[in-house]
Amino acid sequence: MSIFQPVLEDVAEVDVAELVADAQHEGLSLEFKRDMYGNSDADRKEFLKDLSSFANSAGGYLVIGIDEDQGAAIATTPIAGDSDAALQRLEQIARTGIEPRIVGIRMRAVPMAAGGFVYVIRTPKSWNPPHRVSYQNSNRFYLRSSAGAHEASVEELRATFANGAAMHDRMSEYVRNRIQRIADNEGIVPLAREDGTEGRLIIHILPFAAFSGGSQIDVAAAREVANLLQPLGATGRSRINFEGFMVVRTAEVARGYTQVFRNGVIEATKVRVISLHQQQVNQQVLRVPTRAFVEPIYARLPSYMRALQALGVPPPFGISISLIEVANAFLGIGNFWDEENQQPIDRPNLVLPMQIIADFGDDASYRSAVTPALDALWNAVGLPSAAPFVANFNERGEWIGRN
Repeated sequence: MSIFQPVLEDVAEVDVAELVADAQHEGLSLEFKRDMYGNSDADRKEFLKDLSSFANSAGGYLVIGIDEDQGAAIATTPIAGDSDAALQRLEQIARTGIEPRIVGIRMRAVPMAAGGFVYVIRTPKSWNPPHRVSYQNSNRFYLRSSAGAHEASVEELRATFANGAAMHDRMSEYVRNRIQRIADNEGIVPLAREDGTEGRLIIHILPFAAFSGGSQIDVAAAREVANLLQPLGATGRSRINFEGFMVVRTAEVARGYTQVFRNGVIEATKVRVISLHQQQVNQQVLRVPTRAFVEPIYARLPSYMRALQALGVPPPFGISISLIEVANAFLGIGNFWDEENQQPIDRPNLVLPMQIIADFGDDASYRSAVTPALDALWNAVGLPSAAPFVANFNERGEWIGRN
């Protein structure tokens, strides 16, 4: 095991001891502190500098309670006291002293058998850099190198701004290209196009590491989590393919699939987003039945995230939800049809705003993360919010409402 495992809550004393046994060296993504940061302004600024430098660079781990010699871990120095109070204090400093706020910082107090705690703080590579230390009239930007944190130069700041924008652009361009291929029926496998299969739902889970050259899954290991990669709203058969690993909804022509690409990206598809209803003689109304649309997302997104966690794909992740071939459709909200207060969707393809999942969490947190995207879908037909509809699901993502 290691402190670098995907789930911070699983880090234990043996993982901390391993740092010392291996004489682990500080570097770009790791820094040791013997003593806890104090309450002085200087200590607070030092803590903020360390966090922001990780976020503005490659992300990394700050370990408090490890002594070092010339950068190599030599001993654990557990911190005594109330660990909950210490974590709350550090979280408050981080929350109020860095602009913009860093999303996805995780902290854990690891109990030591002899007493006290070693604190492990994981800061992800930011999707929105650069972050500025803004405390007591200090407004500075920091980066990291193998030698530790340093104040960013003007040229480094320009590159950091550009890299943050480039990451978002690369992810958005990837989604656009994949959607076009699926719309042209050139996805991983052709999708059914007969009557009753109108419209497509597409989910992309995009590890940031996949777009910075730092992610590659073990394709054979993906077979061990095939049960977590079932298609949206169905089950299917799995196999290794050229792109990585796939699970296809079985039918004469596929009605959906889940593909895990070698770089850790997940692409999940489902046909039949649109229902056709006879409103009057010779007049059909197109509807997106929202319960049937949202339920498979709520059911599968958590399991896809667990699969990525098992495969060792690191956070953060972009989550993109797309509907294609939905022009002129209304939303059929719950069990009711209400076109009078809606306008039809005005374009063939809707790519909902990308959301960020900063770290692995519980199932409810994954479902909550996509709520702003659902709001955008409701906005597309002139409705202010999906909140009244989302309230019909319980914390397990199960439908309990009537609307």
